Amino acid sequence: MFWQGRDVSVAKRIRPPLFNNYKNDTGDNQMNNTRLPSREATKALNRALTTQLKRKDLAIGIGAAVASTAAFAQTEAPVAAQATAIEEVLVTARKRTESLQDVPISVQALSSQDLENQGVSNFNDYALMLPNLSYQSAGPGLAQVYMRGASDGGDGNASGQHPSVAIYLDEQPVTAIGRNLDVHVYDIARVEALAGPQGTFFGASSQGGTLRIITNQPDTTQFEGGFDVSYANTKNGEDSYSVEGFVNIPLSENAAIRLVGWNKEDGGYIDNVYGERTYALFNPSTPMVVEDNADRVEEDFNDLTNTGARAALKVDLNDSWTVTASVVTQKQETEGVWFHDPENPNGQVGDLEIQRFNDDSSVDQFTQFSFVAEGDLGFATATYAGSLLDREVEYNNDYSDYADYYSTSWIQYYSCEYYGTATAPCTSNNIMYEEDNQYDRSTHELRLVSNSEGPLNYSVGVYYEDSDHTYRQEWIQPGMAKGPDFVQLDKADLWYLTDQVRNDKQTAVFGEISYDFTDKLTATMGLRYFETESSLSGISGYGVIAPGFPIINVNSSVSDSDVLKKFNLAYDLTDNVNLFATWSEGYRPGGINRDETAVVGRTYKADFLTNMELGWKSSWAGNTVRWNGAIYSMDWEDMQFTKFDSSFGSPVGLTLNVGEAEIQGLETDLTWIPMDGLTLSGAMAYNDASFAEDFVIGGNSSPAGTALPHVPDVKWNMAARYEFPMMGLDTHVQMAYANVDQSYNDIFKYAGGNTSMDQRKVQAAYDNLNLTAGVETDAWGVEAFINNVTDERAEITRFTTSYDTSITTNRPRTIGVRFKMRFE
Repeated sequence: MFWQGRDVSVAKRIRPPLFNNYKNDTGDNQMNNTRLPSREATKALNRALTTQLKRKDLAIGIGAAVASTAAFAQTEAPVAAQATAIEEVLVTARKRTESLQDVPISVQALSSQDLENQGVSNFNDYALMLPNLSYQSAGPGLAQVYMRGASDGGDGNASGQHPSVAIYLDEQPVTAIGRNLDVHVYDIARVEALAGPQGTFFGASSQGGTLRIITNQPDTTQFEGGFDVSYANTKNGEDSYSVEGFVNIPLSENAAIRLVGWNKEDGGYIDNVYGERTYALFNPSTPMVVEDNADRVEEDFNDLTNTGARAALKVDLNDSWTVTASVVTQKQETEGVWFHDPENPNGQVGDLEIQRFNDDSSVDQFTQFSFVAEGDLGFATATYAGSLLDREVEYNNDYSDYADYYSTSWIQYYSCEYYGTATAPCTSNNIMYEEDNQYDRSTHELRLVSNSEGPLNYSVGVYYEDSDHTYRQEWIQPGMAKGPDFVQLDKADLWYLTDQVRNDKQTAVFGEISYDFTDKLTATMGLRYFETESSLSGISGYGVIAPGFPIINVNSSVSDSDVLKKFNLAYDLTDNVNLFATWSEGYRPGGINRDETAVVGRTYKADFLTNMELGWKSSWAGNTVRWNGAIYSMDWEDMQFTKFDSSFGSPVGLTLNVGEAEIQGLETDLTWIPMDGLTLSGAMAYNDASFAEDFVIGGNSSPAGTALPHVPDVKWNMAARYEFPMMGLDTHVQMAYANVDQSYNDIFKYAGGNTSMDQRKVQAAYDNLNLTAGVETDAWGVEAFINNVTDERAEITRFTTSYDTSITTNRPRTIGVRFKMRFE
């Protein structure tokens, strides 16, 4: 493999997406006739990649990559005997269906077969398979996603900045602040990761990249169906199981319906153990109170249930027009938390243990309706795509850590001392958090994609989006003082409240025009003119009118417009080696702050990311070797950041445009079929992401050169799958390994004005090894698997507050079996 022979320290961290055979939706294959490279060319390639990674020098890396690619392209050797060609995968990264190898931008696509082979069922599973994707998370559906190191490490405040990565479900963006739509992965056509700014085609939040989940569509040509069941046991945890099924029914030669359903139960593996909290009170007879969580002690208390269904109806109206109507619904319920506290200073908590004193639960349910009409106009294909998303999230969280830590300061004052009396004393400072969210989003897009076989081609369209987020966030303190001066906001025990509606609108005209100057050289120019409008209304404030902190009302709006640009050159070095250069932009819209002070204004403006990259797509040896990659440099200007800082003079978190960052990186993936039945694959991403200037907010700062948070220097994975006949059955064995380098958990290096030491915490590197073996026929299959073979404790997210030492982690070693049936 291409990583052999590297410096050992690098080789341990960098090994090539868990991509297996690429397969398109129709099963068609396109094979090339390039031969295997010589040993000299392979050595040249190894030297080039080693230089890139060890020196971290883009200029040298670009020259080495291009030189080695040219040498590779000119080399010939005999084709490996009996090697099967890598199957083609189709993507829609440019709003048209194309082969992955023909798209001159950086795209990693996990095909339906890849997802099935790797046993992928949720976001965490496929996130490991995408090296250029990183994230922070507090549990299912609570991830903030980043790509190519463009991470601000924001706190997910619903009133704050938008995400830097857009997430799409089919044609509709489903991006939400602090919450990823964790769609259950079953009967999914592919997951596409479009790295780098994708603003011209995908608009708002497609700044660091775009993540797209594409569902399988009805097929009018054949009946097919099947079901899958699984059972698994987690080490020192509860059992898990799933039941899933699909059916595709042709209703006539011109119509078909596809139905999908699933129910998945993930058993817990984190224990809620006994603990105590001490709260100070303003009560001479009872100066403090000690409370325990004896009534909440429970083993394996973090359970998840995911139930959902999809239905899609496709009708060919005539030879030119097709319409598809679909609905997706899902309900994900959780109990407990997905973080543990092994480094707790009191020594009462250990591995896979936590102390929680109030309810931790969530219900996240959504329904998406969509309608797509596609017609052949002769000169172009016209597509209308409209979607409606209705999402409701209820979230409950224990806040007693916070109350315990601050119990002797201002929490005690506002909830006990200021209103406490002999007849209405404060009995506890314990706090719990409850949140209700309603997301409503409608999107409409009309586009034309040219059908020309000439040198000029285009994709143009108009887009409109209207998104509402209604949220009520309550910090509840049942034991607070309820004296005669108490001011009630709906609840007598309401300590703090945010009750607001956020509306974001986006209107855009976009397009890309490509021109073939020769049969080898194509130039593309893309533009997107957008207009955005954001409004925020509602209140924030203490349930009691605290001195100096009145109830804050906001009812404001802001609008903006601008033009995003993209330029691309693609050159076919050979029939099987394509080079490309891209300059592109992405953005996040501006917005409204809940409060304005002498330090922070009422509004903040859009921030922009500019990208320059050189990339390559290549296949070799009769398409038994595929090597793609890109080297890039990105500048991030007017970075938005949401932060609560008392020096701002406000009790709420506010968003500012502060700081500039720069990112240099390399991403590459390789697939090789050295012999019939054996597929070796891997991918790697390296990112050097840091501030280009000093970053200062109040008493917190990071000097120029400080690394951005939640960005591993290197993330890589590899897989090997061998398929062979045994006793008349198709048999396979598979190994999949992923490694995530260490990163930082906070954007600020220095906190509270203390510049003597780095205040951030290191999120340790971790790896994950999965093993699979199974047999199957055309009608059925059974497979045994071991996930997280080494029982690794991943440090996905270390919480940043000084009073909370919790760490979001992964599922321990899990052993299970899957069974499937297929019907045609």
